[in-house]
Amino acid sequence: MDYSSPQPPSSSPAPALLAQVIDLAEDAIISISLDQHIQLFNQGAERIFGYSAVEIIGQRLDLLLPQSMAHRHRAQIADFAQSGIISRRKSERSQLQGRRKDGSEFPAEASISRVDSDGRTWLTVILRDISQRVAIDAQLRESIREKDALLREIHHRVKNNLQVMSSLLGLQSRAVSEPHTRQALEDSQGRIHSMALIHDLLCRTPISSSIATAEYTRQLIDYRLRATGPDARLVEIVPELEEIQLDLDSAVPYGLIFNELFTNSLRHAFPGGRRGRIRIALKRVPDHRVQLTVEDDGVGFPGGFDWQAAPTLGVRLVRMLAEQLKATLEVHAKDPTSIQLSFAAH
Repeated sequence: MDYSSPQPPSSSPAPALLAQVIDLAEDAIISISLDQHIQLFNQGAERIFGYSAVEIIGQRLDLLLPQSMAHRHRAQIADFAQSGIISRRKSERSQLQGRRKDGSEFPAEASISRVDSDGRTWLTVILRDISQRVAIDAQLRESIREKDALLREIHHRVKNNLQVMSSLLGLQSRAVSEPHTRQALEDSQGRIHSMALIHDLLCRTPISSSIATAEYTRQLIDYRLRATGPDARLVEIVPELEEIQLDLDSAVPYGLIFNELFTNSLRHAFPGGRRGRIRIALKRVPDHRVQLTVEDDGVGFPGGFDWQAAPTLGVRLVRMLAEQLKATLEVHAKDPTSIQLSFAAH
């Protein structure tokens, strides 16, 4: 009786099992000799290229490549064979094309490896047909392009409609003689302009979902200076603007708040032709927040003025929009007068 220990089973699959796994793989597995003649062509390769293994064994690899690319691929494979590298990605999918038996070409993703056995060298290409993936990618890109064009058209139409409303308010204000009514119309015109400007910028920017706030703020400043007239030349404007991208939900309330704060400084801080200075600072601060400061060296708020309780439309609008932005407001009444807005950037 044999009491010796049993021998453990071999950890390596049998050659027949390996051959079956290779043959049944979904990807094309093609082995070639150094002179680039095909020696192995599995069932995956038969499905992808349309040739049977009987037809293709012994043929040159060029048969599976577009004629326009055959020379380049032949040179790449020869360089790999001489490099001593065991394996590497042969090419990005956009640079590799295969050719089927019917002459049609298709995009492919491939890797190449080298095996030395019994004094001979074999090169094996594993190739995947990515025609469906490329077609889906193309459809997605086209869908995105169409949606982007539609979105820009919407912004363009909204901008035009807002500009019409602004123009109508401008015409109405010029026909009104009562000062308070005229000012109310002009204020409404400025608010509508701040929103129209956002949609105009969205029409013209590569990323149509966000606003470059530095450029936007400069344009709001220019508009308000023109609307104020000659008196605005007596005030020095000092912009300190960091370029920050804001989405539409943040940009609209930001623009309306800035319009109110800047208009208030221009209109009330320098009465009677007084000269002065307005500093406008926009920057990022810790915790992914944006900070806007509008500061002037004018006469300050009137005595007894309570920012939290003031009933004027402009102040109420700023408070309401600050709540919408989940922003904090800090008000300093004089020397200098400043209002600081801080909110999360989106």
